[in-house]
Amino acid sequence: MEYVQLKKVHLFFYSKDSSNKYNYLLYKSAKEDLYHHMFNDITGYDGGSIYSISRFLTKNFATVLTDEFISKLQKKEQFEIKNENKNLKQYELWENETFTFWLDKLSKNPIQYDSINNEVIYYIEIPNLSIESLNSMLDKNNFEYRFEYINDNNHSSFKLSDEANKLFSLLSLEKMSQHINDTLKMKEDKTYTLYIILSLKTPGKDQNGFFHFPALFHSLYRKNNEEWKYINVSTDGLPSEELLSKTKAILIPGSNLSVYNEYDFLRKTETFLKNLIEEILFNKKYPKLKLLGICFGMQIIISALGGTIKKMTSEPRGKPEDVEIIDDKFYEFNFYKNSGVEKKKILRINEAHGDEVVKYPDEKYKIKLYGSSKSCKTEIMVDEQEKMLLIQGHPEYHPEFNSHRVAKFFLQFKFKIQNPTGEEIEKFINDYINDEFNKNVNVIEYRKLCYNFMKN
Repeated sequence: MEYVQLKKVHLFFYSKDSSNKYNYLLYKSAKEDLYHHMFNDITGYDGGSIYSISRFLTKNFATVLTDEFISKLQKKEQFEIKNENKNLKQYELWENETFTFWLDKLSKNPIQYDSINNEVIYYIEIPNLSIESLNSMLDKNNFEYRFEYINDNNHSSFKLSDEANKLFSLLSLEKMSQHINDTLKMKEDKTYTLYIILSLKTPGKDQNGFFHFPALFHSLYRKNNEEWKYINVSTDGLPSEELLSKTKAILIPGSNLSVYNEYDFLRKTETFLKNLIEEILFNKKYPKLKLLGICFGMQIIISALGGTIKKMTSEPRGKPEDVEIIDDKFYEFNFYKNSGVEKKKILRINEAHGDEVVKYPDEKYKIKLYGSSKSCKTEIMVDEQEKMLLIQGHPEYHPEFNSHRVAKFFLQFKFKIQNPTGEEIEKFINDYINDEFNKNVNVIEYRKLCYNFMKN
């Protein structure tokens, strides 16, 4: 199973009629007869497939087809559609409620079809809507698009766009419906592979945009035969023993916290991780379970095993670094050998942290340092049994994605510009990419390594 860099994402809203037949929603401009399905190219600043299609929905359909919209439609209540999103800049999407709604909606393990090269299709079930009522509401709001259901019985009557014809030539409506049925059966029988995103952040609204983790990691790594469960320890607690016994990998991402902050849930997590890792390494209790620690995730695993994390003496880093592989044994790990990544002495990665590892765990855990940079000695660590891959940088962040995500935050907190103008934000984004990312960042290589570590 290899990592695939996706280039295009498709989306179908579907409903079941009274005879349990599937209907798929298509749209067209009110001024033309050509019907389209929803799709979008995945760019560097999208961060992944879910971001790309959420951007498409937010900018083209505003609040249409959101849960609130559908509820109003079913109750025959009026709903004002304000399509003010059309010209939103990429960095403005991060503060848009509709965009974050779709990020969350598409992170709930929707049905997906991932057997087309470099493309993915998401399917979201909605109630069986009255197309007449739907289009009437859109007409009253002078909205530019109209909808229609396509199915096995009426598909020949549709005049379809080239992109829709191309997709349906690869995957017929009949095959789509069969795939949905098969996936629903898999979910009902719980025969999927389980992964956990174990997040540690303060309760309440995420700080500095950390709400995006489920969408980000789902976009990069999830397949249709997998269930990815997002757990925020401060509100959801720690995984149960029953859950752990079914889990293939736990991914612990970055955080707005430091490991040494005085929060009870951090101390409980350290105890949990220490016990879990000892069960994995020494008692073989969870023979298939692995841990991938990224940034804060690396630090809390190290701290749990007796290591020490301290605030960096140099300025916190928010740019790429050249990570030197200091031990050739790194290339001999199975997750490296089977990843398709060529041997590289330097693996450049995006960094965003203010703490660092200064003391390593007890030797009994056999966790060794394999990657270092000029500004941070501890960049990559792996244990002897390949049960833990710990990375200080951020494989999940593409430079363009990160520049738009952090632009306003950097201007406010690093450069003390509390209310930056659009011009100042655009200038920062351009300078950030030109100045800090003028060398190639090995995003794909790191993602392949992480993917292969978790999946194989």
